[in-house]
Amino acid sequence: MSDKTPSLTDELARERNREAADRTLLAWVRTSLAMISLGFGIERLGQAAMGFDGTLAGFSPLKTRIFGAALILLGISATLAGMWEHRHMLQAIRNDDYRYADRPPIARYMGVGLVCVGVAALAVIFAF
Repeated sequence: MSDKTPSLTDELARERNREAADRTLLAWVRTSLAMISLGFGIERLGQAAMGFDGTLAGFSPLKTRIFGAALILLGISATLAGMWEHRHMLQAIRNDDYRYADRPPIARYMGVGLVCVGVAALAVIFAF
């Protein structure tokens, strides 16, 4: 029988990985909050601009509502993706034979989504 008592070095490494996973989750939450806040702000700004004279060129309540909602949905998706990644990382760290494994590039997917929203916004702005 072999007594597999984890070494102090291994335990400290696991603790550092756990703390890194927690910091990454917090970064996802901050990013999500920024996207949700920006989406809400765009929607409210569009509503306020329409309230001044009702004929502001290039603005419509529908456009600002769509782009605001797109950013809010992207922010919610980023939060859920961060929570999913955090849960899987903690499960991996708990394993006795923890080794690094490639993960899906969630941040890249969120970046692509944000670029799509931005390109659509530019298309709408320059269409008028």
